[in-house]
Amino acid sequence: MAKKKKRTKKTKKAKKTKKIKKTKKRKPLKKMAKGPKRIFIGLGSNVGDREEYVEQACFLIGKIKGAELIKRSSNYETEPEGDSDQPAFINAVLEIKTELPPKKLLSEFQHIETALGREREIEWGPRTIDIDLLLYDKLIMSEDNLQIPHPLLHERLFILEPFKEIAPEFIHPVLEKSIEDILEEKRVDSGRTYDDELPGFKKIKNAISNDYERW
Repeated sequence: MAKKKKRTKKTKKAKKTKKIKKTKKRKPLKKMAKGPKRIFIGLGSNVGDREEYVEQACFLIGKIKGAELIKRSSNYETEPEGDSDQPAFINAVLEIKTELPPKKLLSEFQHIETALGREREIEWGPRTIDIDLLLYDKLIMSEDNLQIPHPLLHERLFILEPFKEIAPEFIHPVLEKSIEDILEEKRVDSGRTYDDELPGFKKIKNAISNDYERW
């Protein structure tokens, strides 16, 4: 009888230990540090006065309460991707600082697009202005209506080129490479291996590596 009591006691102890392990709390996920974040925004227009639409978008983004416009790239004229039967685009990249959350920024950008006559009837179609949230500091998130970093950022020369102009050193939080390195890799993949600092670069559209003969 003594042995039987001893085994019963051990069984109860084991069950008690198992129960404690189940209720052990997990460590909370790390949150982003408080304070203004570095945000990068892509702009594109290929309808009407394209440069004017880009300028108006810059102005209105700078007027968002709680946001400060830090830098903007030059304007770059680029051929359309997707539906190629449409006018060329004017593209630029902005950097702002803000504590506004990503979804609030997205809402503000959509209000600006609507104010500037953006229509969404045709996917990849012509537009007065397109405002894309490219990077929100080091944040990584994926939801139905918002993905950060922008899922096509690393594929788009028309964004990477102006991005490199204002923040070549910024590290893509998923790829863990600088914008400059991502751009160079994309250029090699597409056959565009020339130096953008050489004279005449911005005057030649869709140049290839042997275009130096025409400069």
